[in-house]
This record gives sequence, C-alpha cells and structure tokens, in this order.
Amino acid sequence: MMAFQKRSFVGKGKVYLGRFQQNNLQRIGNTSKLSLTIDDESKELADYENPGGGIADAITRIKEVKVSLTLHNLNAANLAIALFGNASSIASGTITAESHTAYKGALIRLDKIGASAVVVSNSGATITYVAGSDYQVSGAGILIPDGSSIADATTIKVSYAFGLQNMVEAITATGEEYTLAFDGLNEADSAKPCAVDLWRVRFSPLKSLDLIDDDFSKIELEGKLLKDESRPMGTSSYFRYGFI
Repeated sequence: MMAFQKRSFVGKGKVYLGRFQQNNLQRIGNTSKLSLTIDDESKELADYENPGGGIADAITRIKEVKVSLTLHNLNAANLAIALFGNASSIASGTITAESHTAYKGALIRLDKIGASAVVVSNSGATITYVAGSDYQVSGAGILIPDGSSIADATTIKVSYAFGLQNMVEAITATGEEYTLAFDGLNEADSAKPCAVDLWRVRFSPLKSLDLIDDDFSKIELEGKLLKDESRPMGTSSYFRYGFI
C-alpha cells in the first residue's frame, strides 16, 4: 500500500492527438475541457433465503469510458477530426480562364478562396469587364451586381491569383482511431507535472459547428475509450495516469 499523500488538483496543460499506433502525437492547441466519464453496470443477486429481502451478492462492471474534449483551435487538422474528414493545404498559385455562368445578384464561387489580381472577361476574351461595376470580389468568389453589364446566363472567364489555403473535405473518413496524451500541470500544487495517456479513442462526429455567432467558436468532441490489445501484460489496456 502506498503512503498517504495529500493532493489537490487544478489541471492545465497541453493535449496531443495522433492516429492510433502511428506514434505521431500532435498538439491540438488551446483546450478548455478534457474529462473522462466512467459508466458502470451492476448485477445483484437477491437474498431468497430470508424474509425482508436484501442483497446476497453483487458485481459491478465497467460499461464504457467516455472522453470529452472542448477545443478552441479550429485549425484544419482539428476540424478534420471533428468532421470525419480529410485536411489538406493548397499552395499559392494562379488560375487562368476559369469558366462560370454569371447571373445578376448572384455569387460565383471560385475554385479557390481569397482571389486577388482578378480579371474577368467574356468567353471569347474580347471584352474585359470592369471591377466594381461589373463584378465585385469577395473572399469566396465574385458577385455580379444588379447593374452589371454582364447579362444573365453569360459565360465568363475568370483569371486570378490565390494564396496558401487549407481545405477540409468533410465526412470522407470514418472509423479513425486516435491516441491521446495530456501533458499536464497541477496549478494547485506548484505546477507539478502529470501525464495521462489514453491508448485508443474513437470519436463521434461533431454535433454542432457554429459558423455565425457572437462568441468564439469551439469544437466539442465526444468519444469512447476502447481496449488496446497491444499493451504489455500487467498494464492497463485503456489508460494510465501519472503524477508527481
């Protein structure tokens, strides 16, 4: 038996995630919540030998361990985890004569975002349209104002430059599993270190993603801790918690 140790705990620290068994833990950024919830189920044997009832025996089994995370870093990697997607970065470059059909009052979504040095012409490149009056540039593409000289259903060609950007293709990767590491500090005890390892976690997809709101957006992840059959004999197949 270990000697008695007085320990209060207020946790702060960094959280790392990596694909299960790939040994590539990456920091996920500012995380305001990391918690484990252990649900159990009990089986009871009633006392049938004596009047008045009572319990002759009982067992308790762990039903599941739930993992909850609240992330405030909405980078491409974190969004890909939350949206069951794949993240990629697109190098800066230029697009020449990207073809679209224009309608007054409508937004034309360009293939790349954040277009600059935009040139819009008709399909035969015999007319170059005027920025501001014939079209307006936005982050997502170009808008054709009602007073534009570009007639409805006109085919236009758009040439532009774009910068480095990130893309998440959502709901393209399901069933991914992760290893989680908490590199923690105990704020209530002189910032002494603690470390928690969750060997095998499978998350559920994000239930809500706020795109318009008055507050900072966040990612709230829920997952389940699964058994890691590869852990050494005599150690936990689920998680470990170490501290000073």
